[in-house]
Parts: sequence; structure tokens; C-alpha cells
Amino acid sequence: MSQSATTTIYRSCPTCEASCGLKMEVDQLGKQVISIKGDERDHRSGGYVCAKSQAFHHIHEDPERLRRPVRKTAEGWREISWEEALEEVGNRLYAIRQQYGKDSIAFYYGNPNGHNFHTQIYTEMFISLMDSERFFSAGSVDQQPKNLACEILYGHAWLMPVPDLDRTGYLVCMGGNPLVSQGSILGAPDVEKRFRELRGRGGKIVVMDPRRTETARLADEHVFIRPGTDTFFLLAWVHELFARGLVDLGRLAGLVDGVERVRELAQPYSPEAVAKITGVGAATIRRLVEEFSAADRAALYGRIGLCTQEFGTLASWLVEVVNILTGRLDVPGGSMFARPATGQNEAAPHVPLQHGRFFSRARSFPEYMGMLPASLMAEELECAGEDAVHAMITIAGNPVLSVPNGKGVRRAMEKLDFVVALDFYINETTSLADIILPSCSQLEHSNYDFLFSAFGQSNFARYSPRVFEPEPDSKQQYELLLEVAARINGMEADALNEMMLEGMLQRVCASAEDPAAFAARIKAETAPYRDGERLLDILLRIGPYGDGFGANPEGLTLDKIKQHPHGLDLGPLQAMLPGALRTGNQRISLVHPLLEADFPRLEQALRRELPELVMVGRRHIRDMNSWLHNIVNYARGKNRCTLLMNPADLARHGLADGEEAEISTALGTQILPVTASDEMMPGVVSFPHGFGHVYPGTGQTTAQQRLPGRSANDLIGDTLDQPSGTSVVNGVPVRVSRVA
Repeated sequence: MSQSATTTIYRSCPTCEASCGLKMEVDQLGKQVISIKGDERDHRSGGYVCAKSQAFHHIHEDPERLRRPVRKTAEGWREISWEEALEEVGNRLYAIRQQYGKDSIAFYYGNPNGHNFHTQIYTEMFISLMDSERFFSAGSVDQQPKNLACEILYGHAWLMPVPDLDRTGYLVCMGGNPLVSQGSILGAPDVEKRFRELRGRGGKIVVMDPRRTETARLADEHVFIRPGTDTFFLLAWVHELFARGLVDLGRLAGLVDGVERVRELAQPYSPEAVAKITGVGAATIRRLVEEFSAADRAALYGRIGLCTQEFGTLASWLVEVVNILTGRLDVPGGSMFARPATGQNEAAPHVPLQHGRFFSRARSFPEYMGMLPASLMAEELECAGEDAVHAMITIAGNPVLSVPNGKGVRRAMEKLDFVVALDFYINETTSLADIILPSCSQLEHSNYDFLFSAFGQSNFARYSPRVFEPEPDSKQQYELLLEVAARINGMEADALNEMMLEGMLQRVCASAEDPAAFAARIKAETAPYRDGERLLDILLRIGPYGDGFGANPEGLTLDKIKQHPHGLDLGPLQAMLPGALRTGNQRISLVHPLLEADFPRLEQALRRELPELVMVGRRHIRDMNSWLHNIVNYARGKNRCTLLMNPADLARHGLADGEEAEISTALGTQILPVTASDEMMPGVVSFPHGFGHVYPGTGQTTAQQRLPGRSANDLIGDTLDQPSGTSVVNGVPVRVSRVA
């Protein structure tokens, strides 16, 4: 009879931004998860979990997850030792860089990295040592317009306010579906409960979306808006604020510059001027402006639908501008900044805007945040000449499915001299690699809610212990980053890790009375921890709630947080301005030359003829980009990769519900079944993201057999939001017809 050792472990869910608290029953001897339930004692989620809470358990147990490095051979994939794999990766990449230069190695950084504290804390080091201008990431198909807007206004790309849902009385949600996403850059476990409570206290929720989403169905009011036109709607909102004398900056009145220039920019965009292009009537615009301005506490929230459109930066900027002009920024019930325990939202020296320091080779497009647009990846990899790309590293990403023109990315990668993937699946991208370096799973390392505590609905700290001891011959993702960066640079990983610690100590101790003595004290007091946890302890102790290494004996340390397995409640969101501003003069300047330079393009778009059909994406509760499609439990049910169309559009194109249709753009054609749905705005079709598991040679049987689907990104070209370089994936003109 087999023995078991059942243990209860509390930790947060690492699958999405909500970071809900989990109660896990596990068999430590058998290394099996018995059950995962919501942690009722977690102050943020209160026992709530969604379907995604089971994902990392199933991924851990997936027999197709790689546990050891593999090399591609003529006979297929062959498992090799870590030393053989790392030596070849280091030698090949070192030789390529020596021969062709630092920019001959491109790399792509995927979304899962944001859910792993250890990876995040070592990423800056990796990027710095790689020093390549061919850096691409999922961020440029997601949130970079919001990064740019916040960097312009508040001085830092990640200083992002979120709507204070628990205290607001009027919420306008644009381009987001938080009931499914659980709050993207919103951090709200159990959004449905919070929305019902908002309505229960007499508040109102308005959702503006070209689809009547799950969130819209719960709202008091849903307003259809044509995809890609949110900037025009928001300019009309600003126009009305000035026209009706509703501008009131409240407590920020002495802190904001450029108000008059905003008025001038919005002047041509009256509700009547934008009604046709947006599909929102002038009377509706005026009513919403009046209701919002009259509400006691109100917040405007805009998310991915606003970011991934032709004028994504202007739309994201205008969300902030509306909240500022109506006095809703940095006040309870409005749009507020979180104060994470690790200190990333604290005051810091001003850093100039990271924009245009280098340019893409193929079309001279400027970088932002050290990255080039992912939409340009295919053409950059194809770019010939002395500075051509010869090698590529992918880090927890699948750009063949996740990036516009994925087919082009795949074709370009096939021509490279050497490809290495840091991933534990053989997917549509990593199947092109010469060597794959898999990390251990989420259950095999600790975690801390680092990034997402900066977008929380309350201030909190949450440490998650590892569930199972990793296999002796396994490595964490951060260890792979260290090894690869060290070997390419002719260093030892241990020495590089020590440099990480010394670099942090240098920054932390710079202002101390005796920097050397303070550094020695920090090293001594954090010695019980190693690597990422040691760096985490330092960040917590010098953070806003920390013990300051003796300065505040009652303050936080990593050890104290570990004593709160259900998470630590650090209180509701509080006013953070002007202290948190990182602008050069600690003021908010509403208008920037980058923004003004985009207005001529906007004026031209207002005069364009409207396309007959445009395409948007959509989310599903059991999807997380392409991550979860190899999990049997998540692949069940009817086909989710269908084209949603309004019944009137179906009839006009001679189509019937359930038939297959061709959907085409200048880039290509896809065939998939159509679903009649009156939740779609007429003239808009919806094609979900993350599908297209149709390539041979991958190691994800369930995804290929049960959820092959088609890739929406194969229809999306290289059109960009000009200021941020973000891919335009919403509002894409398409043609739909019956299959010949």
C-alpha cells in the first residue's frame, strides 16, 4: 500500500492578473495535486476562483511538458544533458555575436514571464547583457499605448492608475471584458461580485464595446461603438467637458499643465462630428458626459480594445485626460494608484522618455521601451545585409500564433542559423528551435505577486511557496536566463548572479550615510535567502511598508510576509500624488509632442470612407492566449474558434449560422465556421485569438486534435499605432464570403 503525505498549501493563482488565493491539497510523496479550491481566508478573493485556477496543476502534470533539454536531430527530438545543451547554446550564440555583432541575435519575450517573480527580477539583467536592438515582446500586442500614455503623464511606464471599483458609483468600461479577463490592469478577483455590489449601492456601469460581452450583459447600459474609433468618442467627451463648463481638476488643480492645449485639440471633435464614425449618437455622448460628471464618485477604464487599435496611444491617453479633467484621478472611487510593498510605485529620479533611441532596419520605425514592434518581427528577421539577424531566442512565447503575420515569422525563423527556445512545450514556434531549454513548472518554484500588486484593487503582499521540490536535474527560468547571458558574455552564472546582488546594493545604499557599512549589513541580514528571494527580501525591506533594515522595526520583511499564508492586507488605495510622480518637474503635463504629432493622421481618418466589415478579437474564460490549449479539461466543449457575426450581416453575405466562411484581408484568407450572434454590432465580426494549432512537428497533441482552429493573426498585417508601435489587431477591415 502506497504511503501519502497530504499537505495543505496556500498560494496565489499564477495564471492571470487577479492572483486569487488558492487552497491546495497535495500529496507530497506522490507529488500529486489532490484538489485546488478558493482560499476563503484570502482578503482579496474571499474563496473565489475561476476555471483558470486549475491550469498550472494540469500543465505540471501534462506528459507532453518537457522536463529535460532537447536537441533537434534528423531523427527527431533527442534529450540531452544540461551541460551539453548550455555549452552548445553559449558557444553558438557567442560565435554568432562575435562574427556578426550584437544585433545579429534577436529575442522574443512572452507574456507568461509576467507571472513569475524570479524571471521578472532577472529580466533587466538579461536584456542589458544581450544588448540587442532586435528585441520583441508580447507587450507591443497588448498594453504599450497605456505604458506610453502613463510615462508621458506620470513619468513612468508602469505607474498605471486603476478604477477603484469598491468605492466608485459610476464606471465606464471601454475595450475591456473584466468578467472574463478577471481585470486586465485592474487586479480584481471576482469582478462579477464587485460589479453587483457597485450596482447594489445605487451605482451605474456603462460598457462601451462593439460586442455585447459577458461584462456588458451585467452592466446597466451597453453602448455599441465601432472598433478603432474610441479616440474620436473620447475627444468628443473632452469637447463637451469644456463646452459645458464641466472641467474641474479638483485636488490636482495646481499640479496640471496643458489644459488649454487639450481644449484646442478637442475643439473640432464635437459629438455631431464623431457620431457617424463611432456609431454613437450625439445625444448619447452628451448624456454619458453629463451622468459621469454629475456622479459623486466615477471612473473611466479603458483596456486592450483601446490599446490595440490604430490610435491606441491617443485613446489610452484620453482615458487618463478625462479622469484628470473631471477630478477623478487619485481620489477614492475614481482612478487610483496602488502602492505595492516592493516599492515600484514610489518616488524615484526622473528618467527621460525611452523612445526613438534606435530604429528598425527594414523601415526605420522607432523603438519604445527598448523594444521594436512585434508586428515588424518577420521583416526584421528577413532583413539582409551586414546587420542581418542570424539567431533568435524565444523566452516563454509563441509568436507564430501570438503576433501578426505569424506565418511570416515562421518562414523567417526557418532561415536563421540558430534558434534556442526557453520553454517547456514544443509549440508552433519552439518546434523551429535547434535546442529547447525547459524550466521547471510553477508548482516547483516560489512566487511573489510583484507586477500585479501594482494594479491591485487594494494594497497587498502575497508570497506563494513552492508546492513540490523540483527534480534534481531541473532549472528555474531565471537560472536559464543567468546561464545563457553568462555564457554568451564569457562569464560564470554564479559571478553574474553576484553582480545582480551588488548592483541592487549599490542602488539601495547610494544615499546612506555609510554606503559600505549599510551594504554589509544588508548582505548579512539577507544571507539566509538566495537568488530571487534574497533580492525580494531587500525590495520589501526598503519598500514603503518595510523595516528599513532597522529603521522601522515593525515593518515588513520577507520572513514576516511568509507568516501570512493568506496574504497580507496593506489597506485600501490611497492618494499618491504628487509624491509618486516621476516627471522632471513633478507635475502632470497633459500634452506631449509625440501625441500632437499623431493628430494630423487622426484628422485624415475622420474623413475616410468607413469599411463594410471590421474584425475584433475576443476572450474566453478557458483561454489564455495559446497557453492552455493542450489541457484536456480546457479543450472540452463546442468549438470556440468561430467567427461571430450579426444576423443581418450573415444574411447580407448569403451565409447561414454554422456554415463555413472565408474571411480575408490583404495578408491572406482563413476558413472557419460562422456563428450568428446579435451580441455583435452590425458591421463587426469577432475572431478569437490564440488558435491555429495546425503546424506539423509540434508536441501538443490535445491542442492539435481538439482545438486546432485558425490563427486570427495570419490575417493581420503590420499596421501600427504610430507613437507606441503597438499592433493594430482591432478594427481591421475584412471581407467575408461563402466558401466557394
